[in-house]
Amino acid sequence: MKAARAPSGACAGLLQRAAAKLSGGQAAEAAQLLAQAVQQFPREPEPWLRLGNLLAGAGHWTRAERCYAERCALRPASAQAFYNWGVALSELGRPSDALSAYARSLALRPDDAATHHASALSHAARQDFGSALPALDRAVALAPDRLHYRVERARVRVRMGQPSAALADLDGLPDDPDALNLRGIALRQLHRPADALACYDQALALRPGFVEALNNRGNLRLLQRRFSAALDDLDQALVRQPDADWLPGLRLYAAMHLYDWRDLPAQLERLRQGVSEGRRVIQPLALQGLVDDPALQQQAARLWARHSFAPRADWQPGAVTPGGRIRVAYLSRDFRAHPVSFLMAEVIELHDRSRFEVIALSYGPATDDPLRARLRAAFDDFIDVESLSDAQVADLARARGVDVLVDLTGLTDGARTGILAWRPAPVQMLYLGTLGTSGSPVFDYLLADAITVPPETRAAHDECIVWLPSYQANDRRRPRPSTRAGRIALGLPVEAMVYCCFNNPCKITPEQFASWAEILHGVPGSVLWVLDEDPQAAAHLRGHAEAAGLAPGRLVLARRMPREHYLAALAEADLFLDTLPYNAGTTASDALWMGLPVLSLPGRAFAARVAASLLHAAGLPELIATDRADYVRRAVQLGRDAQARAALRKRLAGVDQSLLFDTPRFTRHLEQAYALAHARRLAGQPPADLSVPPISGSEG
Repeated sequence: MKAARAPSGACAGLLQRAAAKLSGGQAAEAAQLLAQAVQQFPREPEPWLRLGNLLAGAGHWTRAERCYAERCALRPASAQAFYNWGVALSELGRPSDALSAYARSLALRPDDAATHHASALSHAARQDFGSALPALDRAVALAPDRLHYRVERARVRVRMGQPSAALADLDGLPDDPDALNLRGIALRQLHRPADALACYDQALALRPGFVEALNNRGNLRLLQRRFSAALDDLDQALVRQPDADWLPGLRLYAAMHLYDWRDLPAQLERLRQGVSEGRRVIQPLALQGLVDDPALQQQAARLWARHSFAPRADWQPGAVTPGGRIRVAYLSRDFRAHPVSFLMAEVIELHDRSRFEVIALSYGPATDDPLRARLRAAFDDFIDVESLSDAQVADLARARGVDVLVDLTGLTDGARTGILAWRPAPVQMLYLGTLGTSGSPVFDYLLADAITVPPETRAAHDECIVWLPSYQANDRRRPRPSTRAGRIALGLPVEAMVYCCFNNPCKITPEQFASWAEILHGVPGSVLWVLDEDPQAAAHLRGHAEAAGLAPGRLVLARRMPREHYLAALAEADLFLDTLPYNAGTTASDALWMGLPVLSLPGRAFAARVAASLLHAAGLPELIATDRADYVRRAVQLGRDAQARAALRKRLAGVDQSLLFDTPRFTRHLEQAYALAHARRLAGQPPADLSVPPISGSEG
């Protein structure tokens, strides 16, 4: 039986008593009276609205949302009620439902700036920045004095890859921590790190302890390789907001660069648990250097992908045109002096132009270095898309009729993987930038080989796999310096056995260092040569060495050097010791190119198996250890046997002729991968795992 509508006077009495209680600071008693009102008079709209407001003010969003829903189901329709309902739905993480409520509110009150602003926030929560921007434009036009609307519009433009437009929004605003922080983000995107750092400093001066600015400044300092300062910022941020997105993992990533291993097992366990529970605790790249767990890495990648570049619901795929050359576009921020380009430059030059048109889509800094000039000359068309939004880059690629797009940046810092979410090409591939899965359906294929992705870890990769005969591209035109500084100039003992590892310090775990200490103990007088990038890092590493019973002279620290000097320095070492769980990639290729043997212990994940792939391709499988004990044994054996090392050097003198450095053959393999994937698309078939058959050297 339907409840009869009570006289408005009786209801009004309860509302008046509730208002009196609330004004007297008796919120609980007011809530009881309002609950009594909605129970006795469920057809009266005002009690539902007031009770919803009271519950919302106390943060009880689930109960508040139910009240607002009841109010919105009653007449007369109320723009404010629909607005409040939208706010509650937003707080409950239901942006799509919130947008429906805001639309009902705007239908009744179309010129309400706050509702347009709230709608924009819900669009942004769905990563629909294209819809968020016009909503913010309307909010700013209706209420130009509300400066936080301009700040929010700048935030959306930053997320859309429009940093110059974001700066224009922020120009003329008073010094405000949020605006300064956003200005720093935009300036960093525009490759103006010094100006970005100054903005973060100003924001923190105005609001000490501002977590987002601390996080951003720490991240920028990390990129500048100012690791101690970065760790200080991230520690401060973590104390203030332990559950901030990605912060615990970023803080540990900075600490690993400093060989700061305090409390590492407990931190790793918390990160494992966080990823398993679906929390945003660590970015995929940072996790790859800490754990050799393909399934956990996949979970972390999926979390990052859902947050950063979810597939667009409204993309329109370009037409597939059979016949003619296959148009391949390489997308990267690193068409410059960078490890990815050190590997790929000759491949671009060697592409068969009778079968392929090769385009660069570059969104990185416009540097003036010889490698960038070489790449500009190598591509059929080199297009600078840095100033375009993600959607505009995708539109451009579709307009150019790109058939296969190959992303060379992946999930690394500064990547604009959101471009892939707009489906710029019918076939989208991931190569080199990320050693493992993207965790996202925006990539159709992951390029790999049978070593980096063996059958037992296939399920840990969300893309279809293209198994190449060998994984890593290489450039035979890389320098091979004949003039060398000599060991004395490099601070190395002339006669000693020199083990070296020029991998980034963050790849060196306590377990890895323990293996190295055991190796050094097994070869008296030997030294370990590693990178030195920070005084605090050097102090920590010397402390670890002392704890392992090693004299100070057993460690030799190397500063970063210009590329040719670094290559020449590699030739002065006797054996390169690889790291686990994140192997050397370009660095291992460089070592082998310079005649330096590389010893590696493969793990289970993609990043833990790259060096094994390189060694197979170089024809040196005996330098692949089977387990930790075997790794130590082989390193000690080679350290004691000069003749064995000389034999390896002699074999490496012919490494140019190996599959690893047969760039023409590798390029033909890569082209076959593109052709196979393109053919499936033309035939209307979905992506599928593919194997590229090897061709002989004479065919390449």
